Amino acid sequence: MARPSIAVVAPLTGPRTDWGAALLGQLERIRRARPDAAEWHVYDEAPEVARTVACAGHAAVVGHSDTEDARRALPVYRAARLPCLLPFVRAGAPALSWAPDGDVLARRIVEAATALGVSALAVAPDEEPRWRALGHAVVEEAGKVGLAPGPGGALAVLAPQDRFARFLRGTGPVLTPTDCGLVSFAHLRQAASDREVWAVHPQTCAVRRAAAALAALAQAVSEDHAPRGTALTDAVRARSGILLTADGTPLGDGWLISRLPWTCAARTTL
Repeated sequence: MARPSIAVVAPLTGPRTDWGAALLGQLERIRRARPDAAEWHVYDEAPEVARTVACAGHAAVVGHSDTEDARRALPVYRAARLPCLLPFVRAGAPALSWAPDGDVLARRIVEAATALGVSALAVAPDEEPRWRALGHAVVEEAGKVGLAPGPGGALAVLAPQDRFARFLRGTGPVLTPTDCGLVSFAHLRQAASDREVWAVHPQTCAVRRAAAALAALAQAVSEDHAPRGTALTDAVRARSGILLTADGTPLGDGWLISRLPWTCAARTTL
């Protein structure tokens, strides 16, 4: 019986290559553990990649690191009846996702500032649209609980981990979204070595989410005689080490807040 063909969509160039490295590193691990499970075909995460993947006769697609790109791609995959597995982002049903709930991230940051006992919360976002949008959401949530904007309290640095140092200022506690599974986490740790930094991080890091999605998929295609469509989606869900709801998302919102040294000391390996 021919092995099923699986598309792996990962950013191979540009600012999100950390995510590609996390996914491809776990793909190599799965290839070694289950060499006969599937034929894996890697695609660069480009704007029109979904149409290319959908026309290539694959049994499933796994990957994507940009939420908006994944949401635009999902209707293409749905029309092709192509199961879609998303370790890093959420795009809605029928895709399966292992990512934390990004819609509650701003609230969690503000809750952390409140728990620290500060009376003000300054926001320092990167210029990328998704970080600016998160900055606006944090300011809105802070206003709801009476946290004043500006200096004199905590600082929320909302930026890629390797750009953290550019936005660091003041002397108070710092809150910042992190993911210890990405190689850029080392840049953040170095830049934050002499500050009180609180990491707002996924309960399951990027590397472990990639491993969970790929392992469940490889097991499903190996044991269920190469199912397709919704049968394959159901088979992956049944084999996921992380409990997924009926909507195809992890149970709970998936965020923890820890002092930076209490997250992984280095990039997570499995």
